[in-house]
Amino acid sequence: MRIIATFILFIFSSYAAAFNFGSPFQSEPEFLPVDQAFSLSVNSDDTGQVWATWQIADGYYLYRHQLSVDSDSASNIRFKSIPKGEIKQDPYFGEVEVYHQQLKLPLEIDNPRPYQASFILKYQGCAERGLCYPPQSVPMSTEFPKLAAPVQENQTTTTQNIAPSEAEKVSSLISHSSFGQMLVVMFSLGLMLSLTPCVLPMVPIVSAIVVGGKANGRKGFALSSVYVSGMAVTYAALGALAGWFGAQMNLQAALQNPVVLLISATIFAALALAMFGVFELRLPTAIQTRVDQLTNRSQASTSRLLGIFIAGVLATLIVSPCVSAPLAGVILYISSTSDPVYGATALFSMGIGMGIPLLLVGTFGGKVLPKNGPWLDDIRKVMGFALLGLAAWLANRWLPESTHLIIWGGLSLSVAAYFLHRVFTQHSHPIRWFIALITIMAGFMEILGGATGGQSPLFPLKHLVLGSPSNNTSKTVPYYKTIGSLAELEQIQQQSTLPVVIDLYADWCISCKVTEEEIFKHPDILPMLRQVTFVKVDITDNSDENQALLKHFNLFGPPAMLYFDSKNQLIDKFSLIGEPSKEEVEIRLQALITNKQDQQS
Repeated sequence: MRIIATFILFIFSSYAAAFNFGSPFQSEPEFLPVDQAFSLSVNSDDTGQVWATWQIADGYYLYRHQLSVDSDSASNIRFKSIPKGEIKQDPYFGEVEVYHQQLKLPLEIDNPRPYQASFILKYQGCAERGLCYPPQSVPMSTEFPKLAAPVQENQTTTTQNIAPSEAEKVSSLISHSSFGQMLVVMFSLGLMLSLTPCVLPMVPIVSAIVVGGKANGRKGFALSSVYVSGMAVTYAALGALAGWFGAQMNLQAALQNPVVLLISATIFAALALAMFGVFELRLPTAIQTRVDQLTNRSQASTSRLLGIFIAGVLATLIVSPCVSAPLAGVILYISSTSDPVYGATALFSMGIGMGIPLLLVGTFGGKVLPKNGPWLDDIRKVMGFALLGLAAWLANRWLPESTHLIIWGGLSLSVAAYFLHRVFTQHSHPIRWFIALITIMAGFMEILGGATGGQSPLFPLKHLVLGSPSNNTSKTVPYYKTIGSLAELEQIQQQSTLPVVIDLYADWCISCKVTEEEIFKHPDILPMLRQVTFVKVDITDNSDENQALLKHFNLFGPPAMLYFDSKNQLIDKFSLIGEPSKEEVEIRLQALITNKQDQQS
């Protein structure tokens, strides 16, 4: 009996040891402390990649949706990628993704390396037996070393998937065309370009010529033909220079300096005053008499035609200096041929195509205008205000952006003042009232927008409608630096471990500002620009250093974008010359970023 009791006691004591009822002799608690359940460490490997690693104890798991990094905006540390986890029906969060055993996540940083960084890793996990730990915030500090040079295995494949730019397509099209086909292609390209901002500013000039000369029908066609001839001859000269000297001979960029623009703006302002009837433009009597004797023609057929021709030349060189993508492709091909005759013929044909709408304005504009009376006087004044607007547009290229909206607002209020004067003193009419009210509202909106920090004349109050200044600041283009020389670019490339993208820009380039507002600030593009070293190359001054940089990359003017890989090698197929499309920029940035990630993994 004693033996049986001893055996039963032994059995019960064994079960008691197996089912630990909280004995004071227990060596481990029922649940591990959070830092033991999820052991966190941060370190870098031989390539310079920094990793955050969690060693997860058996019976525990981490939530995917609770992983995040907090860092200051200057360094912007983040997870490069987070893999998918196991699907689990969790009692606290429902269906979630979780990780067991180990989780290893790569960290990346925007700052040039090496860089000593402090940040906070946030995570949350649970035990399978029912305990859920509170969210954890663990301060960390580590050095992000310089990344080892990646092996470019996938660049060729990625590059092959990039469609050629519009400039490359045009250059290829011309290179495979006969001379006659080339002329047709160039004329068609000119017709397409006639609807771009490069030509639209010339419409007020031609309109003023027609209105000022009271021309209609054949006379209007003749006057506008002289103007278009000046345009076409100028483009022919530019084509000849490109064929002779190459792409770097950019006469338009050379003329974008304050002195030339001030003279040009003054000329257009003088033409506007002539439209207002302040004075009449004519050559000095002695010169006019001599010209008449030599040509045996009237004043209208000498000085006026010569002035119109010169206006076409100057407008082509000064008013529209931006390089569109089709024009860029044409000049690229011409510069490779070293044939000035071919270049002159090609761009002359393009200039005629660009001038077709202007010929239509000159021919039919006079027919829709009143022959005389108060309405003709109103139209003359409107043309005068349009010429003043053109003068302001030229001057704004060098004036601070904060003054642009004030100038446009003042011009709008001037138009309103004129029509209100007409309404109250001479001829009241609903159309005059309508124009006065519209220009009053536009003028005050422009001035209010300029006074509150607005920059867009088309949308002067956009910054107020979208929200507070903090929201607007978040949508600024993330330029790493603004430079103007090749030496500065090489220095940035040596410091940066990210791919480098440069944006060729000038204050006088309207297309550059359109690209910045409509493409670089687009929600699809902005995050990708933060993953590269985005550099603005400002050639506004057209200095010797600017010209050396353009020559090095065989560029002839803005806008343009160049893409460099992590080894600072230019990816020729990615280059965009001329105003790009949003899709062209997006696909190149995505390929550049993907290629970088593939090389680092």
